[in-house]
Amino acid sequence: MSEMNDWKITIDTRRGGYLESFSRVRAVVVDVTGRVVMQAGDCEEPVFWRSTAKFVQALSLFRSGAMDRFGFTDRELALACGSHSGGDEHVALAHSMLDRIGLTVDDLHCGPHTPLGAEEAKRLAGEKRTPTKLHNNCSGKHAAMLAACRARGWPLVDYNRHHHPLQQEILAHLSTVSGVDARHIQLAVDGCGAVVFRTPLIGLARAYARLAGDALPAPHQAAGRRIRGAMASAPELIAGPGRLCTDLMQVSSHNLIAKIGADGVYGLAAVQTSNGPCGLAVKIEDGNMRLLGPLVCQMAAALGWIDGEQLGKLRPHWHQPIINHQKELVGDVHVSIDY
Repeated sequence: MSEMNDWKITIDTRRGGYLESFSRVRAVVVDVTGRVVMQAGDCEEPVFWRSTAKFVQALSLFRSGAMDRFGFTDRELALACGSHSGGDEHVALAHSMLDRIGLTVDDLHCGPHTPLGAEEAKRLAGEKRTPTKLHNNCSGKHAAMLAACRARGWPLVDYNRHHHPLQQEILAHLSTVSGVDARHIQLAVDGCGAVVFRTPLIGLARAYARLAGDALPAPHQAAGRRIRGAMASAPELIAGPGRLCTDLMQVSSHNLIAKIGADGVYGLAAVQTSNGPCGLAVKIEDGNMRLLGPLVCQMAAALGWIDGEQLGKLRPHWHQPIINHQKELVGDVHVSIDY
């Protein structure tokens, strides 16, 4: 599709063919010039970016000189941009990042949690091991923040708090990339303890469109190109096997750069579309995370960003039958896209 205006998107959960619950969706697609290609709902209404902000936060690795100083490769960069599954490879890479900057897991200001990957969590429990801060899906981001502080000579204490110079720098990055005045960006605390940013939904879409088109504003253009390449080359580090972000990127042959955020937020950078490079930002209003798979897959198909064969390969994410404890099929999830 080359021209789209207002869409209406809802997600119904049905049991026995009857409506049980529904969720409203806000979404917006912009091209690399900032033109709105599609919107559903009010794209000026604010949203917390949550983990969709990670590629912007990683810009400080470049501004600080930490990439070169500590010899980080695209793999470390990808992990910094990801919400990883807590697998052995993810944990080892985050640990290696800390080793390179002369710090330990105790310096991370993110708490431990059970790995996001189902198989990774099952394996850890089976081995009777307790999750550490390295299993936190944001450990790569936090290691990158510490590296930027080391390179800048900034204090490590409170590196994750809004008053710290690193977080003030990241706020400036996010303002530049999203096109939202920093004075109008609202701040809070994310699940991992770092600063989280709240802007109009269109600001998030604008940032992902610019990432898709190698068009981040100066002085971030070269860094953005490197970040996009790192994410595309290592989708397994952005999430993990069997998870939506990784599978979307792999199935689309890296045409899509996909990043989940908590509480029903998602960002997609589409490198090649009929409208040129584009960014998509979505928010499920009630924050239901299990609905992101059906929503994002069906939207990518409706936009023409993936074809029928690719959608078929993503079936485990969008086909969500509701099975009861007797293993009976009792309902399903249905995404309605009207345009």
